[in-house]
Amino acid sequence: MKLAVRLFLFTLYFLFITLSHAQNPQPDWQIIENYDDILVYSTAVDGSKIIKVKTEVTIAASLESIRLILDDAPRRHQWVPHLGHSKVLQQLSNTERLEYSHFIAPWPASDRDFVYRIHLQQQSDRQLIFQMRSEVNTLMPEQAGIIRAELVESVYTMTALSPKLTQVELIFHADPKGWLPIWIINIIQRHLPFMMLKNLRARAERRKLW
Repeated sequence: MKLAVRLFLFTLYFLFITLSHAQNPQPDWQIIENYDDILVYSTAVDGSKIIKVKTEVTIAASLESIRLILDDAPRRHQWVPHLGHSKVLQQLSNTERLEYSHFIAPWPASDRDFVYRIHLQQQSDRQLIFQMRSEVNTLMPEQAGIIRAELVESVYTMTALSPKLTQVELIFHADPKGWLPIWIINIIQRHLPFMMLKNLRARAERRKLW
């Protein structure tokens, strides 16, 4: 009897796990670049021609020093490519805020800007996650000559490997809106997260704060 109960419970557990994976399928990441100790992966997204990209790098700096760099909106343009400026629109709590970023595009393309919510998750003493997603908000109306783009998903996951070594993963998926050929959008989609982590690493290792 006990064996039958165990088999029944095991079957229920197996079905639960199977259904969970079916309802929340994991992205099929394909590595597309391994350069300068930075790994770049891409995956297709249902309903979108724009690829989603994941980049990974290990930085010789503390988790806290990297957090301070990511939190510094006024100086973010010093390491994020093509960023004109960023600013905090509203501090919602200790873990949430609204921000604005204006990206300068080369001629003849139009500049892009984003309004997005940042949510900070402290997973443990060793892991910190910044989640960013576009949000419609009247604090920063759309401006003439600037296209309001959509940050579909941007997630920084920082994991402390040691007090002076941190692994950083960036998942990035954005829609620049307006008119751009999809092949150009996907080139930008692959290149921008790579450069962001490359520049973040350079900045963090130049100003170690431990």
